[in-house]
Amino acid sequence: MKSELNTLPAIPAVRDDHILWNQSVKAASMLYRWELVDSYESILRLVHIHQSYLQQEPFKHDKTFLPQLEAQLPLVDGPRIWACFHVGPYALMTRALIRREYGIAILLKDEVFEEQYPMYVTQFEKSFGREPKPSELQFVRSSGSTSLIQLKRLLKDGFHVICYIDGEEGGSGEKGWTQIHVHNTTLDVRMGMSILSQLSGVPIRPVVLTTEGEKLTVRSKGDLYVNNREQYQATMQSCYNLLEDLSAEELLQWESIPRLFERTISTKIETWEPPIWLPVYAKQKNMLLDVVSGKCAEVPAGQFEKMDTLRREFLKQI
Repeated sequence: MKSELNTLPAIPAVRDDHILWNQSVKAASMLYRWELVDSYESILRLVHIHQSYLQQEPFKHDKTFLPQLEAQLPLVDGPRIWACFHVGPYALMTRALIRREYGIAILLKDEVFEEQYPMYVTQFEKSFGREPKPSELQFVRSSGSTSLIQLKRLLKDGFHVICYIDGEEGGSGEKGWTQIHVHNTTLDVRMGMSILSQLSGVPIRPVVLTTEGEKLTVRSKGDLYVNNREQYQATMQSCYNLLEDLSAEELLQWESIPRLFERTISTKIETWEPPIWLPVYAKQKNMLLDVVSGKCAEVPAGQFEKMDTLRREFLKQI
């Protein structure tokens, strides 16, 4: 067996369904690392669940989940900084808050601003039958030097701010980052939301949405007030603690899971546990991933086909 890099190889040329399969394997591997699954069968079952989740149609949840979100979303007595995650039907948060007649400001990373801004507007038009008014929806670029000032002004004007706090893990060498823990993994996260709360005096309200069939579950904490910089890290950790309340099946709805596996896997993992090999797809290579160690290996075509056949036969039985 020829050893390769311990992270999955670049896969831009493989089929779309193979890319989705690789994402599911990474997600299940991360959950194994978090000790939420412990066997070949349970890992493949989660891969199957994740595959089904990835292939759902987008924007289909308005009639099913939006009324449930409106009923479960905590009532507040003024502007809030909503600490959201890319989990479940998270895009519903904007629509649910607007239907409460709140003005909403959304913080978007500069590199995705041009792509996501029209998506938000289009979805608003689908939901409400018209373009959003400036009093209903505002967008702020996170990379701008005045972004905190803009958000502070909008909060003062009564707007609620939606921040997706799980979008920029990594790069701890820069200022404005801190470390938090999810299960047994250390992550580097930005503290901008905590800084904004201190500057504005507006509390943070963490929230996570997950689904099971036609049922929506809303998890939220009470208001988190940030009075000084010494509270920045603890506030971010408190937000992320919501994720530890999720089951393995619910965590599969977190878009960041496959990327977390890539970013946190270590080349120095040593274990006496037997390997659990799953096939992964790469251009012109037959690759297997050991879920236990996180290492990849290139294998002969016959061995790859054998492993691929085993997983296909197991999935047919689910």
